[in-house]
Amino acid sequence: MTRSMHSTSYALAAALLAVHAGAPANSQDQIILDAEPVDEPLSYEDRAYSPPATPEPELPSLPMTPLITAEGYPECREEFQKFAAPYDKAEEINRCTIKLDKYYAEVLTPFRQEMIDHQNELSALYTNEVAGKMAYSADTRNNFYKRIMREHAASDPEGANLAGYRALEARYKDDRTYLQDRFCFNTGCAGYAVPEYKTSGKKSATKEATPKTAEQLTAEQKCKKARGRGGLLGGIIGGVAGNVAGLGNVGTLISSGVGALLVSEIACQLTEDEQKQAAEATVAVTEKEEVGATASWKSPTRSGVSGSSTVTALNAQPNGRRCLSITDVAIIEGEETRVSKQMCRGQGDEGYVIVA
Repeated sequence: MTRSMHSTSYALAAALLAVHAGAPANSQDQIILDAEPVDEPLSYEDRAYSPPATPEPELPSLPMTPLITAEGYPECREEFQKFAAPYDKAEEINRCTIKLDKYYAEVLTPFRQEMIDHQNELSALYTNEVAGKMAYSADTRNNFYKRIMREHAASDPEGANLAGYRALEARYKDDRTYLQDRFCFNTGCAGYAVPEYKTSGKKSATKEATPKTAEQLTAEQKCKKARGRGGLLGGIIGGVAGNVAGLGNVGTLISSGVGALLVSEIACQLTEDEQKQAAEATVAVTEKEEVGATASWKSPTRSGVSGSSTVTALNAQPNGRRCLSITDVAIIEGEETRVSKQMCRGQGDEGYVIVA
């Protein structure tokens, strides 16, 4: 009995070993085991999650690149050549300079700001719309970033997108320098000799020419002497010195304590009260500092005497100096005398003084 039980145990153990070793068991010794199946280890590919394939959304479009052309650039560089008189040339130069400065302030400067804004838009577009968005693959994000950076670099001051701007800025600077030189050439600044000029001597259309009175003839002789020797004309407004501003025979000036100035071609025909009124008119237009500013005056004693001062041009220089072109007109007994003068004020100065 005991030996039989030992034999059975040995047979059962042998059968189990045969099953696990893969060897077929004897039919009489085969044992069917009910057990859970054992899973094989998963491969790396099987363990990696593969989401369902979906198309990437479209990338956002880049903002439009600002453009600038030469359209609208002031074509007035040589317009002053159409005039004969030096101070007429100077007035036209001032007009052109004002146009150039306006173009720089209203076109060139805003365009440069547009390019800065454009670069900011590019940066914001990538940061807000693409960077870190898992809907795009890494390659897509990287390629879009490179595209953004190329456009950003092209919009730098030395980039391709500002080539037109740089050309216009260089043209502006060249025209400005040239016109400043021609202004001094025609007015006698920056080492240039002061040119001679003549008054218009035009007759006023408001009155017919009448025979000159003894008073008028005396005034004319007085003016001729003043022009010829730069002599003194006396008066409550101030003394007259022909070469004070380097104007030679025609530069006789009368100046007030507040900086108003008259040229002798007009002052020598006026009484002291009229000189004072003419000087006050000049002060009035210089205080306005704008092209087109006009101030008129009338003689308090002579019904046929009146005049005006008008600002015809304004030139603001980079060093803060401002110059006005002013046309003085005097109508005396129907005869009109028209004279142009240049008045400047340095940065920090109280008032304008005549320079030409």
